[in-house]
Amino acid sequence: MGMAASQARYLALVARKSNCEYEGQQINQARTVLSNQSANLFNQMLGLSVPVPPSTQDFTKTQYSYKDGTNSSTISDWQQLSSADPDYNYVVTHYYYTDKYTGSQKKLSDPQVQFSSGTGTTATEIQAALKQITTTKSLYETAKAAREAKEQEAATLSNYATQVSGVTKCTYDSATSSFSVENGDGTKSYKAYDSVADKTDIDNLITQLVTEGALDTKYLTDKSDIYYDSANGAIAFGNDLKTLKGYASGNTGTILPTYNIEEATGKAGSYATDIAKLVDDENTALNDYNEAVAAYKNLSTPTYIGNCELTPIETLTADQQAEINQIIADMKEQGINDSISKCFDENGNYTGGIYSFKLNGVNYYTTYNDLFESYTSGTGNNHIDGQTKLAYYNATYVSTKVEKTEKALLETDGNGRFTSIRFEDDSITYTLSMETITDDNAYQDAMNQYYYDNAVYDKTVQDINAKTSLIQQEDLQLELRLKQLDTEQNALSTEIDAVKKVVDDNVESSFKTFGG
Repeated sequence: MGMAASQARYLALVARKSNCEYEGQQINQARTVLSNQSANLFNQMLGLSVPVPPSTQDFTKTQYSYKDGTNSSTISDWQQLSSADPDYNYVVTHYYYTDKYTGSQKKLSDPQVQFSSGTGTTATEIQAALKQITTTKSLYETAKAAREAKEQEAATLSNYATQVSGVTKCTYDSATSSFSVENGDGTKSYKAYDSVADKTDIDNLITQLVTEGALDTKYLTDKSDIYYDSANGAIAFGNDLKTLKGYASGNTGTILPTYNIEEATGKAGSYATDIAKLVDDENTALNDYNEAVAAYKNLSTPTYIGNCELTPIETLTADQQAEINQIIADMKEQGINDSISKCFDENGNYTGGIYSFKLNGVNYYTTYNDLFESYTSGTGNNHIDGQTKLAYYNATYVSTKVEKTEKALLETDGNGRFTSIRFEDDSITYTLSMETITDDNAYQDAMNQYYYDNAVYDKTVQDINAKTSLIQQEDLQLELRLKQLDTEQNALSTEIDAVKKVVDDNVESSFKTFGG
């Protein structure tokens, strides 16, 4: 029984040792894999390119420029002629920037076009209604101006005067407070208002003139400057009398305005008749204008784009015509299908349908067709939601590069530096200026790319280091396990030797016993 147990123990120890050897082989293979992974990471790191910051010298170049009195031009390229030319030695590309008047079409998202409530209509009907408003308004303003002119004429005192002309002498008698005026018709006496017995005619005349607006209302109470010729039933003003010959040294006046109640009344009546007729004409024109405005308001017309008010253009001003002509020309050149050109007939006459509006302080144009298309595409209350993009237009000055390539004669200073240039299409020789130009934008772009590449490089190195660290930790664990297996295997070997000796001793003892 002792021998059998020893043999069983021996077999178990041998099996355990074999397992230790197998596990050790597996660990060594795993460490080999980790070693290969670590080598690959190291090779990957060796293959990385270290980013280098850009140099400003890489973005700096020599540039030549000249001024022709209008523009400042820059030479961007020059190539020597491949064949001999007696007059020119280079092909030169040069350019300058100028502000070019340019038309453009833009598209407005979610325009929120709004139409007024009214009967359905077309751009043609709207244009006809606008023209009717313009026509009737012009007639009304003309009639109003005629009425105001006639009223102003009626309010001018000289229109009521009858002139006493050819005055040769004027004297004043302080005792009787009267003026004596002599002319070819005899002598006329003008007495002060206060010295006249019957003042009825004078008061009536003054009232008439004040009523007509020809005389200031102060004369209704202040008569100190009024003098009356009872023989002719006419009044004159002291200020006019004092300007006549003889009244004072140096006076040269020979014409005296006088006013007669009958004549003033007749002239006032004539003015009143004319003014009444003009008032009727004005009222008729105003009524026609109001009817035209009412008719236009009954139409369904574009009113707003969002909160931007639309203004229909009935006739184009010279500036508007120039801007729209530029828009049409540039749209045609670019092959853009626009609706603004459809607002003109085949002879280029404006037929209506253009609207103007201000957006962010800039004046733009659009058309009835564009507005109607966006409006009808919308949904919801008053078609306000989900409208298609609205085309709108304007023309403005845009900085444009003008470039030309041509033969030129370039002269140098003997050190390779160009000093002057003359082009084949220009007889003037221009002095060249040389500048060292750094493309700051390109340099900054290169620096930004360097910062990015450097960040990617740092991140890649960090990732490799992190993976390498994990591999090292895993390899260290495998190494510790391998040492444990080695220790266990040594212990098993020792125990196997001891058990084997026991078994051998048992076998030897058994043979001796049975061999007796």
